[in-house]
Amino acid sequence: MRHYRDRIGVQDTRPRSASRFVHAVRGLVPKLLENPGRGHSARFETHDLADILRVPVPGFTVFALFYRWDGQTLTLLTLEHTAQDLPARIAATLSA
Repeated sequence: MRHYRDRIGVQDTRPRSASRFVHAVRGLVPKLLENPGRGHSARFETHDLADILRVPVPGFTVFALFYRWDGQTLTLLTLEHTAQDLPARIAATLSA
């Protein structure tokens, strides 16, 4: 989140955008804990990523939180800008 916050703060001409981004991400996590089913499939084709869900960051829909929900445990994997090679980035995150 810090990486994207810092980039938004530098690239966006609206001074409060970075702060709003952090607030949106931090507000999204408790909502996911209350309702993990709110996300939808990330639709990755590889078998090891097939169960990953995604939910957009409110107000910053080019960003998404990627997570797993097995019915009992919510595992936040990563926050990503969605215009990237997401399967490769998430696979790298999981193998680290």
